[in-house]
Amino acid sequence: MYKAIYCLVLCCIFSKGYASENWQLVAENSPPYIGERLTDNGWVTALTKAALANQNINNDIEFTSWNRALELTKINKKDAILGAFYTKSRTDLFYYSRPLANVYVGLFKLKDRQINYDGSMDSLQPYSICKGIGYAVSEVFSESNGLAVTSTRGLINSLYMLQKGRIDLVAGTKEVGEYWLKNTEKLNEPGAPQVEYISPDLEHHQLHVMFPKSDPDAKQKRDALEQGFSTILYNGTAKELLVKHGFSQSTALELIDFIERSSTPN
Repeated sequence: MYKAIYCLVLCCIFSKGYASENWQLVAENSPPYIGERLTDNGWVTALTKAALANQNINNDIEFTSWNRALELTKINKKDAILGAFYTKSRTDLFYYSRPLANVYVGLFKLKDRQINYDGSMDSLQPYSICKGIGYAVSEVFSESNGLAVTSTRGLINSLYMLQKGRIDLVAGTKEVGEYWLKNTEKLNEPGAPQVEYISPDLEHHQLHVMFPKSDPDAKQKRDALEQGFSTILYNGTAKELLVKHGFSQSTALELIDFIERSSTPN
């Protein structure tokens, strides 16, 4: 009898330690960081998947609009959302991973249009501004009641509305917007007006993986991902992936140093 109990305990330990999990991830297409048409779905996705694989965690990823991704994760229909900005309001509902990338959020305008923007919210009051539904821009921007802000399903649609003259400005991530402007047929129709990103930035953000607090295991899942990140940063896997995705050796090492030194926000 004791032998049978001992064997049962060993089986349970073995199963817990080595049986793989399968996580359901979700993200918005946000190239060059994350995207279903990018190699390995983008370098942020590649690092995340490698960290999970290190912890014996399989995963599937769904690409959808940001707002739908946010809602699915919030109600625990997905284990985690990739590419999330940190905001104080979201900490009531989510746990965050360490940051994986630095990004800049600001304004896009038509190249031949004069916009008198000096970095203050007051200077934006004369203009109509569009952003993606559920997008975090900046706290100051969100709290400025005097701004004329409308929303679309995502950044591509917002930039298209700008080209058609329906709005004056688009608020969005600099690197993602510039990628879409270069690589989206809809935004490169014959005769389409040129669009440019203007200074100063509205906000500096970082990209995180975000876990819903509605999931009772969310914190443990976040910690497992963190352990995976620590391992791939140490054993050279992260550097190999970054170089594969076009980073120079020096830039890859700088990013690895940033990720290693960073900590979870909550």
